[in-house]
Parts: sequence; C-alpha cells; structure tokens
Amino acid sequence: MLNGYKYFIKTYGCQANEYDSELIAGILEKFGANPVDNEIDADIVIFNTCAIRKNAEDKFYGRLGALKKIKNEKKEMIVIVTGCLAQKDYLKISNIDYVDIVLGTHRISQLPTILQELKYNKNKKIVDVDFTGRTEPDIPPRRLSKFSAYVPIMFGCDYYCTFCIVPFTRGKMQSRPKEQIIKEIQDLAQKGYKEIILLGQTVNAYGIDLKNSYDFADLLHDVSLIDGIKWIRFTSPYPTNFNDKQIKTICTIDKITKHVHLPLQSGNNEILRRMARRYTVEKFLEVVYKFRELCPNIALSTDIIVGFPYETDEQFQDTLNIVKQVRFDQAFMFAYSEREGTKAATYPQLPLKERLKRLYELISVQNEITIEKNREYVGKELEILVEGESDKNPNKLEGRTETNKIVVFDKIEKDLIGKFVKVRITKSYLWGLEGTLLNFG
Repeated sequence: MLNGYKYFIKTYGCQANEYDSELIAGILEKFGANPVDNEIDADIVIFNTCAIRKNAEDKFYGRLGALKKIKNEKKEMIVIVTGCLAQKDYLKISNIDYVDIVLGTHRISQLPTILQELKYNKNKKIVDVDFTGRTEPDIPPRRLSKFSAYVPIMFGCDYYCTFCIVPFTRGKMQSRPKEQIIKEIQDLAQKGYKEIILLGQTVNAYGIDLKNSYDFADLLHDVSLIDGIKWIRFTSPYPTNFNDKQIKTICTIDKITKHVHLPLQSGNNEILRRMARRYTVEKFLEVVYKFRELCPNIALSTDIIVGFPYETDEQFQDTLNIVKQVRFDQAFMFAYSEREGTKAATYPQLPLKERLKRLYELISVQNEITIEKNREYVGKELEILVEGESDKNPNKLEGRTETNKIVVFDKIEKDLIGKFVKVRITKSYLWGLEGTLLNFG
C-alpha cells in the first residue's frame, strides 16, 4: 500500500509518545514505507504531539507552520497530527488546510484503514478521535533500540490533577492483561533485549481497574523471572500508590533498577490540595523514608511545579525546605503553565515574573544537591548499560547506571553499544559522571 513512500516522525513529550511513534513506524513499514530524517524528503510527515506544557505545544505549532511551504510544493505529501494535543485540539488542528489526518491517541490501530481511505479520496480530510478506550494494533512497533524497549502496561489516568490535561487526552486508566505484557517481554528477551522500561501514567496503579488481586508488585516479580532481561525500569509512578509490598519488591529484586521517580509537585499541603494530589507532604515523606530504609543507595528523582495559582512565598519556601530535606538526585522543575481545559486554568494566575523567580531559586538549590549527590560516585566502580555515542563528544561512549546516572567514557575500537560494562568513576558534573572503562562482556 505504501511501497516507495518515505516517512518522517517528529515526537514531542513523554515515553508514552515515544512508544506510540514506534507503533506508527511499525505500521508504516509493514505496508512498505521507509524512514527519512527530515520533512523535505518525506511523503508522509507525522507530528506526535504533547499537551502537558505550553512550550511543547508552541514548538509543534511552529514546526507545523514551517511545513506549509513544503506542503505547497509537494501537493501529494500526507500530513498527520497525532498525540495528546491532537486529541485535545482536534477541531482547531483539523481546520489547518494542509493537515490531512488528525488521529487521536486511542486510534493509532486505525492508521492502515485511514491511509487506505485517503489513498482513494485524496481530497478528504480525516479526523478520527475517540474518548472511549484504546485498542492496540496487531503490528509490532519498530523499536528504535535493539537492547532497551518500552513496554506499556497501562494507558490513561483516573487521577484528574487540576493542572494536568492527560486524563482528557489519554482517557481513563486501562490496564493491559498480564498475559499480554509477559508474552511481549518474553518475545523481546528472545530477540536479545536486555532492558525493559514499563510505562504507565500512574504505572504503580497497575491492575486496580482489573479488580483482582494481581498488582504492580506481582507484575514486577513475574517480569523479573524472564530469562535474558537484566534490568527492569518503570515510569511514572504515583507516590502514594506505593505500598509496603511494592517497596519491598523493588528493593529486594536485583533486576529492578534502584531508581524511583517520585513526583512531589509541591511541598505544601494546601497547594497539594488545590492540585488535587491525593497525598500530604507527610505521606510523601513516609514513602521516601520507607524506600531509603530498605534500599539506602536508591536514587530518587521528582517533578516540581512552582508558581501554582494561590501559592504564596511562604508556601514556596515549604517546597524548598522539602527539597533540602529529601535531597533528590534529580528534579524536573517547571514554572506553572496553565493548560486550557484543566481546573487550575480557571484559578487566578500568579505573574509570570514571580513564577520564574521561584523557578530559578529552586533550580539553584536543586543543582547544588545534584552536584553533591553525583560527587559521591567518584572512585566507585559501577555497571552501566552502554546506550551509544555521547551527543557532546563522538570520541566518547555514553551509558546509564541502574540509579539512572549518565556516564561517559573514552570510546575504544570494540563495539560496546547495547552491552553492560564496568566503569570506574573519575569525575562528576551536574549532568552526570565520567569514568574509565574497566571491563566488558
């Protein structure tokens, strides 16, 4: 159907979008299309969009606008917009005359049918958005890596935080059957994959909607029994979904990497309430202490929003104090950005200047902590999974520890990408670590 076609995919946003792009690539290649690395050479251009923050939205619309000239010169080009922003703004995007297909997050499996329909009616604009449930295509994804694979274990979210658009774009929580997940990972292991990254908007809520006793801890245990898989990562959990069973499973099974992302969002209980987060600061800290008690060397990262509506300077100081108390290894920090369609967008907004002032102060505090945390690794011998060449220096290779620290080291002749190696850490930086290769296998 697509023999001779060339496609280009631009992906914005999280790992869920990256996985969806792999699915789309798998579908296109199944029908004969081949990838290219830019829009100009492509017959099919796909934008897989993100709606979490305005910055990603602006980048998409800017790049889409730049495509208009190319589309005018290549009338046969097919332009597809999918992802969370397509789900949210499908009416707006469908009114852009050079967009041919608007595809919702639940409708990727329908892409072959849609392309066939467009082939026989080239003047037709197709909008396919569904808010009920997601059906996975029978065609496997085209994995971008040959050693590390994303595996979604659930879709959607039931939490409806007041700042977040995801439940409106990804739908209600929908856990995949455990048999389907295990079979997919077994197949990946047989193909030589060494690392599995389990995906979900609230990944450790897995199984709640299935209403049986099988939960996230059980799934982690069963995945750890699959021969060939060495490391199991997961993202992104909800802090207070962690119970004693889950924490013990993560801390005691060697294959589960010792890094946990715990989104704090705010260090003040009143702001957490306005965010509709389902925990208090005290409950959050309880989870932190339990992890560190069972697994003292665990690395913790977090998400934090500053300048949320109604946040006072005193409440912001509460967040700074919690950051200093917990000492996260890494933090993804943002000034609040209102998203149309969320409850928080209707609240009185703080001046942007004040939001940014607080963000810069938080970044300064966290950066010092990250530098100090990374310095503790100097002199240690660590195992890393080599992921590829360093983006900054082609003479160095880059990998990641089980605590999610980036490590660079001098490249040698033997190809080490996709392999586990031992490295002695010699230097530390804000962004990660540098080391000397000890051995490889």
